Amino acid sequence: MSTSARRFGKYELQERLGRGGMAEVWKAFDTQLRRYVAIKFLHADFQADPDFVSRFTREAQTIAALRHPNIVQIYDFYISESNEGEKNTSPNAGTTESSVVAYMVMEYIQGETLAHYIHNTSHKGDIPAADVVVRLFTPISLGLDYAHRQGTIHRDIKPANILLDQRNTSRNAMGEPILSDFGLAKLLNAASQTATGTVFGTPLYISPEQVQNRPVSNRTDIYAVGVMLYEILTGAPPFHGDSLTGIMMQHLTEQPVPAHKINPHLPPAVSAVLLKSLAKNPQDRYPSAAALTAAIAKAFDLPVPQELRSADTMDDSERASEQTQRAQSPLNAGSSPATQVATDQQVARAGSDKGGATADEALFPNTVPPVGASSSPVNLPDSDAQLEVPGDTEDRTML
Repeated sequence: MSTSARRFGKYELQERLGRGGMAEVWKAFDTQLRRYVAIKFLHADFQADPDFVSRFTREAQTIAALRHPNIVQIYDFYISESNEGEKNTSPNAGTTESSVVAYMVMEYIQGETLAHYIHNTSHKGDIPAADVVVRLFTPISLGLDYAHRQGTIHRDIKPANILLDQRNTSRNAMGEPILSDFGLAKLLNAASQTATGTVFGTPLYISPEQVQNRPVSNRTDIYAVGVMLYEILTGAPPFHGDSLTGIMMQHLTEQPVPAHKINPHLPPAVSAVLLKSLAKNPQDRYPSAAALTAAIAKAFDLPVPQELRSADTMDDSERASEQTQRAQSPLNAGSSPATQVATDQQVARAGSDKGGATADEALFPNTVPPVGASSSPVNLPDSDAQLEVPGDTEDRTML
């Protein structure tokens, strides 16, 4: 890890926090506002995607508009195009032929990630107590559901993208969980598809619909939350192995081992909740992250946290109205991705426009999605390090 100070505009780059295939994050000091920030420099091949600048601006504005105590605050974002003869002083200068430098300035969170916490507890056989898990996942769920209501799907929920703020331990001793990297999976996925057709994600936590490049919804993120719950309660994710392709095929075709058969201290009711969250068909999953966490609390015979009670169940009439709306209002294939609401009421499209999908097609009428020639697993190069070293500090910034 580099510790030498460098200047980038008004920021003094002090420490590289981590680096992945698509981004590099630095701890920096804002010399004007006199505060520490984190700066994420993107590594996309911008020359191969002439629409990147406009899309980056649109997505960054959406992300920066999110205001929730459990979501990292974006302070600013920049796209700079170096003029001829102008020196590129970004940390990743020289790593690409593009003269475009895109980066986001965000709140600096002091602490480790949920990946580190799981690695140091569950992976070593020290499973956290049920009430600890419920308290930990309550703010995660509230932050995620808030983003979904604002029309934003994360697309890459995983422990490495959840920071634990050590400055706030009033509710969780390990640190208050803070969701990071909203929208970046969509942004960088679209940029990479222009040149290579590659879809970026994390195979341990990726949903079946993402593996097949199908439309995503808020229940795509809920699937990933289910994977994290399974992992923290059993000590291992539901699908794992030596091959990235093999892991992704498991997400498509195999059913997880019931959690109580791995951890006999778990009630069978917890296994039922986890299996529902990991359903192949998105519509068979919980309608919100709060509903999932509330169901976990009930399965453990614990009181549902007050914050989750309003989202614990859906009124039958609202559910019927929602289903009627889906049946009568298929997605307009020509609509802009920026106008599609990323909630359970309307399915959003992932990556670049592939055209023609209707709401009925997006909702997977079959419980197990078909696996055919057009459904070959996608290449996810950014996940190799996670498979090898779950607690590595590089996990903090992998995309």
